[in-house]
Amino acid sequence: MEKEIIALLLKRDFLGLEQFIDLLGSDIVKCIRALLNHPEEITYRKEAENEVFYRIWQKIASYDADKSSLKTWSLTITRNICLDKKRAIIRAQNIIPMEQLPESPLVDDYFEKENFLDLLQNLSEEDQLIFLKYYYYQDTPSEIAKELTMDVTQVYNHLSRGRKKIKELFDPNI
Repeated sequence: MEKEIIALLLKRDFLGLEQFIDLLGSDIVKCIRALLNHPEEITYRKEAENEVFYRIWQKIASYDADKSSLKTWSLTITRNICLDKKRAIIRAQNIIPMEQLPESPLVDDYFEKENFLDLLQNLSEEDQLIFLKYYYYQDTPSEIAKELTMDVTQVYNHLSRGRKKIKELFDPNI
């Protein structure tokens, strides 16, 4: 089934897109809803959904079945688009995170500024998502863990490693 869908998509046949949506559409929508779950993001869900299907349509030639399943590849695209959308929403609202990192005054000052999103660029996509949820939306580690289907200790580990990486940007001797 997947091979037929991929072949149709590669031929730019809309039947392939329809079948793709039938096969993975609900998983993609669930992923979008899970990632764009705050009140100010809900109105962007349909836009993200359209962008995901368009990007898949455009990038299907780059899909490699040896590297991942079609579902994994598609959900990675979905996650990336949602993370980009979160950043765009935050920038558009020009909001600065309320909670700051208590570790270092230098880092605190930096987080008070609008450069919060610039700092996140130095982290992995998963860490960026966790940082946005924790420091921007002020979700609790247990809420984040439940949403991202991971253990609470993993969330704390991601936050700790992310803070350390950001500190290293300021002082490479750490």
